[in-house]
Amino acid sequence: MADVSFLRTVSLLTELDRSELEAIRSHVSVFEYAAGQIILEEGRPNRAIHIVKDGRVRVIRNVDDKDVNLCDLCTGETFGEMSILGNGVASASLKTITDTTIYSLSSEDLAKVLEQSPLAAAKFWHAIAKDLCDRLNQTNDVVRSYFEVNRAIIENEAFREAYAMCNR
Repeated sequence: MADVSFLRTVSLLTELDRSELEAIRSHVSVFEYAAGQIILEEGRPNRAIHIVKDGRVRVIRNVDDKDVNLCDLCTGETFGEMSILGNGVASASLKTITDTTIYSLSSEDLAKVLEQSPLAAAKFWHAIAKDLCDRLNQTNDVVRSYFEVNRAIIENEAFREAYAMCNR
């Protein structure tokens, strides 16, 4: 069974009071994974939010038939938010790096809990929006860095070509 004091530390749940956390706890399923196991596969159905209770999980996206490591998640971090907001499909694969414990809350059970308390629902959806906004800002920073690096490479190649022409 999930630990309420731990749930209170999860960013999506920090604003919820004890009774709201107890309601969520009663619907959480606990899963144990050995290192190297796949938790979710990109493109497969997922209608749950997952919380890393213990361990490390790698987020992987397939790009041009190659696996690209996006990030690692550790204790207290969540995944699956986009699938409950969108089409119910995992946008990336998740694989354990170490032995890992995952708390999972289905979208149906989450809806049941949030229907009981509009205030809890408002706090939860606000936390989801903030979390996804933070992730979008991080992604924007990565994309900006990618373009800056590529621009520097292109400018460096142009400089080398011009230098080579002058020294012929």
